[in-house]
Amino acid sequence: MSTSLSNALTSIAPQTTTTGTSTFASDLQASVTRALEIAALPMQALQADQSTISGETSELSTLSGLFNTLQTSLTNIGGTGTSTLQATSSDQSVATASVTGNPLPGTYTVQVLTAGSSSSAISDSATTVTDPTSQNISPSTSFTLTVGTSTYTVTADDLNDLASAINSSGAPVQAVVINLGNPEAPDYQLSLQATGLGDVALQLNDGTNNLLTTLNTGSDATYTVDGQPAPPSTGISTDSSTVTIAPGLNVTLGAVGSTTVTVASSLSSVSSELSSFVNAYNAALTEVQKNTGQNGGALVGDSSVLDMQQTLTQMITYAGGSGSITSLAQLGVEFTQQGTLTFDPTVIAGLSQSQISDALNFLGGTSTGGFLEYANNTLDSITDPTTGVIVTDTQALQSQNTQDQTEITNDQAQLTLLQTNLNAQMAQANALITTLQNQTTFLEGLFQASTSNNPDASTAG
Repeated sequence: MSTSLSNALTSIAPQTTTTGTSTFASDLQASVTRALEIAALPMQALQADQSTISGETSELSTLSGLFNTLQTSLTNIGGTGTSTLQATSSDQSVATASVTGNPLPGTYTVQVLTAGSSSSAISDSATTVTDPTSQNISPSTSFTLTVGTSTYTVTADDLNDLASAINSSGAPVQAVVINLGNPEAPDYQLSLQATGLGDVALQLNDGTNNLLTTLNTGSDATYTVDGQPAPPSTGISTDSSTVTIAPGLNVTLGAVGSTTVTVASSLSSVSSELSSFVNAYNAALTEVQKNTGQNGGALVGDSSVLDMQQTLTQMITYAGGSGSITSLAQLGVEFTQQGTLTFDPTVIAGLSQSQISDALNFLGGTSTGGFLEYANNTLDSITDPTTGVIVTDTQALQSQNTQDQTEITNDQAQLTLLQTNLNAQMAQANALITTLQNQTTFLEGLFQASTSNNPDASTAG
């Protein structure tokens, strides 16, 4: 008996072997088993169909994840549209630049006249702290921190706690614990530095004594933009190292000197997302191709596989736009002989400013036209949660599986009934045969006994 058939038979009620002691008992039981094997064949076919459905459903789930990732990559490309402007600095030691909005493209000359510095202070407690986890610079547990004209109350039991309490107080300072002694004789002190530039008074009082000594009084930074304000002005003064020099354009001052900040369109972020798109496309296509050919996967022969192949090809062959960029190939995305894609980022890197503008128009957005909207809508035919190929195919398989299970349940009930009836019938037959065999044995014994008591019986007639 096959393993699957044996499993089918054992899934019904436990078998009851035929009773009786006739010499035909094993033959009768074999007849019951054979009849049940034949009756279970339709249920076997249904169970095999369920196994196939399980494989197909699992593969559809895998493809769903890959196609959703591909569609997300399109959204990510579209999300770079507002951040294509990029700011660069000719001398990043003088200042670095970043785009925070939509500044006008152009160049800005930033002259850092003074880099500025931050106020700092250190504790000058006479108490030597050798273990900052159990000792402090003061026996007090409550302290008043003064930063400029603002005060903050902090509490702490040890020096490490004091530094942590200051850092979490909201005060514009950074506190650390430093060792001014040698490894054999440590001497831990509290060091504070203002987070901004300028002359900011720093003090910590334990209710009796001021605990800090000023290390650096700090100073504001000064700078000019495009030579303004012109001399004899001392420049623009700031207590922050990061300043806004144009709407949506920030620079962080670093050192005295001059640097040119350039704001221009860039497709570096688009390039990164296009690379992710190509990877997602290749992953989806590779999985689809596994379900084609003689040795294909679970979905071989399923029409959804052809739909997916056609959708992927249709999406990539899009051509549109009225400028210099009308295809993905002009952005470095090319087909291979295997149907997968490659991406050459140097193509995008070499585009001129006008070509960058045309590239953005070609790409568009997932809901604003161009390649991205076309590709997104094309993929919807596969991924739509209501009408997409994957969900409708999955629902059809689930429906078939439910129908199979209903038929299996019915078949199991019928098989159980058949088994009960056959066992009862064979038990009766076996009992009857046993009775007949017993009668035959009795008659044979009686005959033998009569002949043995009558010596002439053997010669009679």
